[in-house]
Amino acid sequence: MNIENIADLEKLIRLDSQDSSYRKMLYEALLESEVYILASTEYIANPEASDLLPANEDRPPDADDTHLAITLWEDQDGNAAIPFFSSVDILKDSIEREETYVRLSAAELFELTQGTSLILNPVSDYSKTFSPEDVRDMLSLN
Repeated sequence: MNIENIADLEKLIRLDSQDSSYRKMLYEALLESEVYILASTEYIANPEASDLLPANEDRPPDADDTHLAITLWEDQDGNAAIPFFSSVDILKDSIEREETYVRLSAAELFELTQGTSLILNPVSDYSKTFSPEDVRDMLSLN
């Protein structure tokens, strides 16, 4: 996502917070975006014991034995939510220590995390919480 698209997405978040008629435009823009999540990739060392170990250069992940460990934060009400970010800069401004992150399409993130609340840019002025119902509505556009 280039800087103009990030600015457009933030503008749509702001407009949507003032007028819900912008929601569909926001959802469509988001579904076309790449986003970042705090997560690590792990692989199953012993599938029978399901022990998870970090993937690294010596142990690259593959689709058959990989697990994506997504970081959860608490929302304003103390409920678990997945933070996600529209840019690496916003992600880095939101964390206090170095953490691993993964880039993926927002549509893929929403598919993977159905039933969970998500927060876009949680520490930014342009933050937006998506309930499981919001995610379902958004995916119905795809």
